[in-house]
Amino acid sequence: MLVRLFDSFVILIIFCQGTLHAARQAAAFVRGDDVLHKLFTELAYRYKDRAGGYTRLLRTRIRVGDAAPMAYIEFIDRENELRQSKPPAPQPPQRPPMDPWTRSKLCKQFAPPKEEKFSEPDA
Repeated sequence: MLVRLFDSFVILIIFCQGTLHAARQAAAFVRGDDVLHKLFTELAYRYKDRAGGYTRLLRTRIRVGDAAPMAYIEFIDRENELRQSKPPAPQPPQRPPMDPWTRSKLCKQFAPPKEEKFSEPDA
């Protein structure tokens, strides 16, 4: 729920950037002019080409007293955070060609059934 709220907030900043309405909605949610300036300059520029998934939720512990789950929420692709590239998918090993005897046996075993032609009896 919290991640969805922050992602919709970032979408508001990206797509309604520069409008007074977006600035007022952001000011109602976030306190501080320096934070608003950072949202509309740095974050809007950082996430303008990204399709979604702007935040990460890191669960930390269970709070003592009411057993509420505690978590940190952070923006992804921050400065000094290198994005790890995925390793290339390994290629399957090449199989050696089959000898002709094995190929003929497999072709006979897995060949589609032959259609039998039935002649109509003369009456």
